[in-house]
Amino acid sequence: MASKRGKMKHFRPVLLLAAGVAVYIGGPVGYYFLPWSVRRPIYKTAPKLDRALRLRGFKTVEGWDGLGLWGRDCRTALEGRSGGEHVYGGNPSQGLKLFDRVTVLKNESYIVGYSDSMQNPLWVAYRVFDVPSLDSGKRPSSFRIDQRTEAKVPSTAFRGSGYDRGHMAPNHAIATRYGVDGQRETFLMSNVVPQTPRINRYIWKDLEARVSRRYGRYFSEVWVVTGPVFSEPVDRLDSGVAIPSGYYKILVDESGDALRVLAFLVESDCPPYTRIKSRLVSVDELEESTGLDFFPRLSESVQAEIEVQPAGRLWPWLVPAIRYSVHP
Repeated sequence: MASKRGKMKHFRPVLLLAAGVAVYIGGPVGYYFLPWSVRRPIYKTAPKLDRALRLRGFKTVEGWDGLGLWGRDCRTALEGRSGGEHVYGGNPSQGLKLFDRVTVLKNESYIVGYSDSMQNPLWVAYRVFDVPSLDSGKRPSSFRIDQRTEAKVPSTAFRGSGYDRGHMAPNHAIATRYGVDGQRETFLMSNVVPQTPRINRYIWKDLEARVSRRYGRYFSEVWVVTGPVFSEPVDRLDSGVAIPSGYYKILVDESGDALRVLAFLVESDCPPYTRIKSRLVSVDELEESTGLDFFPRLSESVQAEIEVQPAGRLWPWLVPAIRYSVHP
């Protein structure tokens, strides 16, 4: 009996430590998933505590999602190499849902499908790849009119509107792959859409960082096509720039002998602390929302495999053994 008590006494610090870790991690995670009706009294009486617990729980869940330990990839057999310098599977085909003409603007570091009537890029395509350094250097201080467009949206078009000038080809991803000249290209107004600060500075920024700092670093090449989504009736800034109702991003990777895709839709009213994984959708859904046809140069059979179903997980990037595996 005494020996059993001695063993329990020996393991007690370990058990207490394990319990403490469980509470430290599990408490905020549990709080993160509480419905607003339960959280509301805490938020009203202790808003800083509410935000701190939500943020800690959110970061824990986001980190777990990022491991991609379960869920299926949206993938199919690779029929042939279809990736270009910036675009995978051909430029998105012009749609007629909300705009009448798309002008393709070619830059050294990315390509834009621009609508003068909407005064927005409808799609922007670029490619990321591994680089020795992720130092993007000094950020340019101002945006510039793109003289190739008819709209010639000025950098002051968003002033006083409450909207950020949201990059579609991101400053960091392009600067680290194409240098200063490429970085300057991202500050053309043809690469910018209205985004609320809540979107631009949080979930969209996190998604861009995941692509640039993780996927672009740990996989050989990742092609990206991204842009705004509009819903009727379309609201506009006082300057005439159309305001999106959401934003999409499609990632393509050739992993071994397979082609895989991630597609995201982030609504403009997306609440704070929204998990990136929860924004996964199918390419078909994005085509319905945007009126665009993505990957027009891929065969119908390949498109059917990668466009109908959404991915069930984010791409694993931390553990090499599971990066390309498929989990049921």
